[in-house]
Amino acid sequence: MKYARSMSLLLAGLLVSSQAHANGSVASFAGGVEFRQSTDIAIARQDLYLSPGEVRVDYVFVSRAEDEQTVTIGFPLPRIPATPAVPDAAQLVEGSGGDLRNYVGFGVAVNGRPLIPVLHEFAWLDEKNVTAEIEAAGLPLLVGVEHWEATQALDPETTEALAASRLLWVYDSGEREPAWDYQAVYEWQQTFPPGETAVSIHYRPLLGWRADYGKSFYLEGEYAKSACVDDRLRNEIEADGDYSEVAELDYIATTARNWAGPIGEFNLTVGTTTPREWMPAAIHVAVCPADASTDEQGYRHWSATDFVPEKDIRVFFYFGH
Repeated sequence: MKYARSMSLLLAGLLVSSQAHANGSVASFAGGVEFRQSTDIAIARQDLYLSPGEVRVDYVFVSRAEDEQTVTIGFPLPRIPATPAVPDAAQLVEGSGGDLRNYVGFGVAVNGRPLIPVLHEFAWLDEKNVTAEIEAAGLPLLVGVEHWEATQALDPETTEALAASRLLWVYDSGEREPAWDYQAVYEWQQTFPPGETAVSIHYRPLLGWRADYGKSFYLEGEYAKSACVDDRLRNEIEADGDYSEVAELDYIATTARNWAGPIGEFNLTVGTTTPREWMPAAIHVAVCPADASTDEQGYRHWSATDFVPEKDIRVFFYFGH
């Protein structure tokens, strides 16, 4: 049984093809997103919670500048198919406010007060930004069910041009289907006075599900090592009677290096919170570093001081029958 859509997860930290969820970072929007280095604002503390049903990131920033500074913070969501006709299509989730474009229920609060970020939308074909081409054709960048008829009613000239650019699939039946990917990027202006500012982010992750790699892919070999799978975990899974599904969650931690200096205190917790509609019999977790501790709930914990992330975080969730 699948517990979610069978798509590779993606929250690309630099609007590239990195398949991961990302730290927010100082950004500048000008036909795309460009992350910039902050020399005055540091992360004093970051508490990161990763699970199949929820990601929470609580920051305490500290500004060392003498005056308050206002910067742009960007948070890119995953790229997803623009068409509603596939299992990986955008779905309404809790926390989206009924907006299909917020397909992970992204929310942000500053010093405990929720704010409404600005939405930037992009269309991508592989690594090419095709936003202008889609808008020129009069189509929405994210084609919901309510837009399907407009897609089918495109004039022959526009249809031919989009098909020639590989932006539209045209079937023998005459049906047209978007071939591009959609991406939402949230951005807000953040004022940092001298001293501390708390920023909290939460969303429901999109997970990567095991395809046809075979069980050994996530238990043995180089890829298994990327999440520190060890004999202890393999024995636990075997003792629990095997597993039926494996999901992967990647989190881009290295964008934290865009802030000034190391993270003063970094706390990672990997939990087993799942969406309400899921009912797995058991969940096992693999995550680096290998010396992460495990509590009685099966949650994994790891902490560091003056932390400079050298690589991103990869987690495997093994779901029991």
